[in-house]
Amino acid sequence: MKADVSTFLGGYRPGHSLAHRMPVWLKYLLVLVVGVTPFFVKKWWFSLSCLVMAIAIDVVVAKMSVRTALSIGVPLWIANALILAYHCVFTTWQRGVIYVAGLLACLYIARLVTCTTDPGALMDVIVTMVHPLRPLGAKPEKFALTLALMWTTIPYLIGSVGQVREAARARGLERSSWRFLIPMFIGAVGHALEMGEALKARGLGDEE
Repeated sequence: MKADVSTFLGGYRPGHSLAHRMPVWLKYLLVLVVGVTPFFVKKWWFSLSCLVMAIAIDVVVAKMSVRTALSIGVPLWIANALILAYHCVFTTWQRGVIYVAGLLACLYIARLVTCTTDPGALMDVIVTMVHPLRPLGAKPEKFALTLALMWTTIPYLIGSVGQVREAARARGLERSSWRFLIPMFIGAVGHALEMGEALKARGLGDEE
């Protein structure tokens, strides 16, 4: 299994499209309108319309390739197919379309933010949003740093899983799935230790 992790998660892609020049607050507004409102309106035709709109925005405004705009990975396609099948059998197909189209619309329009916004700009926005909670003890900078670390660690872990599986397959061990655990665990712990040392060297792990 060799996957483009950045495409799967919607990693930042430098460019000069209209979406890249768009202010971050406007991107979040599009996420709210196109990705969130379908779950409140609860009309199958509205959810489908938002899905089409999200794809069109990614392709036309963000200048993504169709493959990049639509790629979500086989597991998510299977999950959405199961959700749709469940509602078709036990409730109504309209409700299935509402949930599946709504989820996909939310995912695709969120990709507009992650693919066209520099991570530093995203962190600045997060700090600004959390800043009003500072009197309650919140630390906006550390909160934003935590999200940034999560965003960089998830692709590493997914890539590590793919590398371990490829190495095992090359040695004829693809059926011994339990043997994957040890190298994946060691890689995850090593990555965490390296990240901790890097933060400590910059004084980000010390309390004031």
